[in-house]
Amino acid sequence: MILAETEKGAAIGYARRSTDRQEQSIGDQKRAVENWAEEQGLRLFEWDIDDAISGAAASGREAFLKMIEDAQQSNCPFRFILVYDVKRFGRLDNDETGHYRYLLRKAGVEIIYVSENFSGDDTDDLLRPVKQWQARQESKDLSKVTIRGLLTKSDGGWWMGGVPPYGYDLAYYDGSGKFLMAVRYMPSGSKQILNEHGEVERTLTPTDRPMVSKEDRARLVLSAPERVEAIRRMFSWYVDEGTGFKGIAARLNREGVPGPGRRSDKWAMTTIRELLINPTYAGDMVWNRRTMAKFHSIAGKHAVQRPKVGRLAVEDNDEVDWIVTRDNHPPIVSRRVFQRAKAMRLQRRERHRHNYRRGRGSKSDFLLTGIVVCAKCGHNWQGTSQSKGKPRADGTRTKTKYYACGGYITKGNSVCRRSVVRKEAIESFLFQEIGRNLQRFLVGKQGRAMLADAVRDALGGFDTDKAEKERRRLLDESAEVEHKIVRLIENATPTTREFVDKRVAELKQNLAQIAARLWELDAAADRALDIEALIPEVLGYMERFDEVVEAGTVDEKRRFLRAFTRKVELDPETGRGCAELYSLPTTTALPADTDNAAQSSLILVAGAGFEPATSGL
Repeated sequence: MILAETEKGAAIGYARRSTDRQEQSIGDQKRAVENWAEEQGLRLFEWDIDDAISGAAASGREAFLKMIEDAQQSNCPFRFILVYDVKRFGRLDNDETGHYRYLLRKAGVEIIYVSENFSGDDTDDLLRPVKQWQARQESKDLSKVTIRGLLTKSDGGWWMGGVPPYGYDLAYYDGSGKFLMAVRYMPSGSKQILNEHGEVERTLTPTDRPMVSKEDRARLVLSAPERVEAIRRMFSWYVDEGTGFKGIAARLNREGVPGPGRRSDKWAMTTIRELLINPTYAGDMVWNRRTMAKFHSIAGKHAVQRPKVGRLAVEDNDEVDWIVTRDNHPPIVSRRVFQRAKAMRLQRRERHRHNYRRGRGSKSDFLLTGIVVCAKCGHNWQGTSQSKGKPRADGTRTKTKYYACGGYITKGNSVCRRSVVRKEAIESFLFQEIGRNLQRFLVGKQGRAMLADAVRDALGGFDTDKAEKERRRLLDESAEVEHKIVRLIENATPTTREFVDKRVAELKQNLAQIAARLWELDAAADRALDIEALIPEVLGYMERFDEVVEAGTVDEKRRFLRAFTRKVELDPETGRGCAELYSLPTTTALPADTDNAAQSSLILVAGAGFEPATSGL
């Protein structure tokens, strides 16, 4: 493109490259643009440069957005923006590119691509969108190639990039498998380079990166012992003591344990949650949990184009699309502990979904809220208080606490009759029955033997050979379903796209069902292996029963009572009820999917203190 003499004026240059390994360097772009400007007699007085930033979108390109903003100012000092080619301006789609070109043209600023040989006439309006489309398409094709490379890398269990989870370092190896170095990320953002003996050789600043080649690969290895121990303590507090995310964070901060850093050296409940849900700590490499790519996501181990509309910058992938390499690196916690943490987290989420223990309920001493059910109307019984007697000197009155049918309280006698049961009577009765049930397990060697047999009965019955055959069958079936998904996607056309999308969704549901069954088999196998280790845990939990009943906090009593109580059903008309108790504790001491419901059904009669109470008594 040749400028007429009357068109000449001030200009700025814009340069961009995506990575520091890209062949068209910033220096090469600047020289080509400056030479063209000199030939045309343009005065080039400024450069805006985005270095090592993708051109697939305008967001995140600070120099580009600044340039667009400067051009729209009333006192803009330039008439032209000089850029090496269409790709350097951006690999945007035609709609987005047209938007920015329109803003510049409206402001009286023109873009010139110095190496594209545009003629400057109306034919440019035809050729420019084609070249822009080609630049965009190159990025899409590169996205597919990159995904294929990443899938190959993930199959080997190599680290896929980013900062390793707290408690792990990265050990780098060259193409032949020779150890190169280990990298430990520090809270300040700096990185320690360690030799094969774990000795620190040097420290990199937060902006420096380890010198590695494209052939080098990294694996997760255990980090400093104090970090590993911190992770184990977090899981123990959560699983064994029932401490929540916020409580764990507060405990670590009180002890002065350094946080993972990046934004703060303090622990936060969100950080604890991310750690406790990360399968990496059980020894599994899990990749593709989220998608943030611009063009393609991964489904069925295959690149699938992301939608242009309604797409979020970061989206969670379905669990069936996660790429998991089991037993890939040293675990910090056992698989059984991780599964227990997962089960407890899901249970807590479910309780919160039903507004359990929120607001005043979190401090309430009504231990059975949500467990006692009305046999007449089906509503839950809930805590209530009644005042009686004359006011004391301070104006307060004696209060008696009861459980009452929620159907009557919220909807009146058209739903259920008025009836209340003393709180202390029903809770004391259940504690007494639970304690009596536990005594047979806590007395002498015979009791411990009975406990061991009960645990084995609850968790046993696992046929290893049968499970392995089913596992192989499910893996073959999963591979076949994945192959079908790949074939459908590869052969999709615009006319068959709707059918393909529907069929792929159905197949992904099949994969989800297969993955769920595989998880059940793995969990059952882990439980079968860990039964003997579980028996002392259950015994220790039971031995704390008397201590909790006598001096435990409200929350401890609530957790114990709920661990042994499946359901209490009361009939307001007859004053009788039925309580179903567990022979072994659930929710707290055993994995949540254990079904050890007992098998004791206690008839609660009026003589046990369950006669309907009347007002004022």
